[in-house]
Amino acid sequence: MLKINLTAIFILFSSFVLSQQSIFWKISKKGNEAYILGTYHYLGKDFLLNNNIILEKLKKSKIALSENIDSAKISINKRNENLQLKKMNKNELQTIKRIVPSYIDSNKMTLRELIVTIDGKITQKFCLTDKEKIDETKMDDFIKEYCLKNRIKLEGLEPTEKTFDYLNHNLYSNTTEEKLIEIIKSKIKLLNSENQNINCLILNEYRTKKHIFNFERESQEKFITLRNKDWIVKIDNAIQEKEKAFIFVGLYHLDFKEGLLELLKSRGYSVEEIILN
Repeated sequence: MLKINLTAIFILFSSFVLSQQSIFWKISKKGNEAYILGTYHYLGKDFLLNNNIILEKLKKSKIALSENIDSAKISINKRNENLQLKKMNKNELQTIKRIVPSYIDSNKMTLRELIVTIDGKITQKFCLTDKEKIDETKMDDFIKEYCLKNRIKLEGLEPTEKTFDYLNHNLYSNTTEEKLIEIIKSKIKLLNSENQNINCLILNEYRTKKHIFNFERESQEKFITLRNKDWIVKIDNAIQEKEKAFIFVGLYHLDFKEGLLELLKSRGYSVEEIILN
C-alpha cells in the first residue's frame, strides 16, 4: 500500500512540475505589465493571425523586444572565407548555397552556423504542412513588421553578431572541426533525402499553443541560458520604464530553471499564463 501511495505522489508531483502550459504569458510588477510570447521561428504569420489576443496585446504595447533586429548579412559578409568548406564536395556546396539566403555569403559562415541553418531547413521540409510552407513571412519577422507599421518601438535584446558569438562558443563546444564536417555532410544527406522519420514532436506540440514546461530543471543548452541572463536586465528595465512591453523570443528561452519566466519571478514579477484558443 505504501508503495502505491508513493507512486501516486510521484505521479502528482511530476504532473505539477511538468505541466503543459501556454506559450503566451502576462508578467507584472508594481502596476507595470508586459506580455511574453515564446515563438517558433519556422512558423509563419498565419499562426499569429489566428490568435487575435496576441496581436491585441502587442498593439497596446509601447515597446517590443526581440532577440535581435539587425541583419546577419553585416556580421557574416565581412569575414574571410571559411577554408574548412573546401572539404565539401560539389553537391554539398550547391546544397549549402541553395538553402542560405542569397544576400549572405555562405562561404563565410562557420560550421556551427551551417549546422543550425541545415537543421532549420530539415524541420521546414519534413515537419511543416504544405500550407505552412507557403506562409513565407515567419512569425518573428511579422511581429517586427507589425511594430514598424503601428509605430511601436522595436529593440533587439542583443546584436546578431553577439548571437553568433554565443552560438559558435557554446554549440558543439567540445567537437573537432573534422567531426563538425561529418555532421554537416550527414545532415545535408538527410535534407536531400525523402526520409519521413523525422521527429516533429516539438512543432506538433507548439501547434496546440501549449508547451510542457519544466521550471525545476536546469537547461543543458548554455547557448540559451547565457543569453537569458544577459537579457533579463534589459527586459526588466524596459517593463519598468515603458510600463507596457511585449517580448517575443524563441519558446525555449521561457522554459527551465534559468528561463526568462523564472528569472522574472526572481525579480519580483508575477507571471500568469494566457490561454490561447
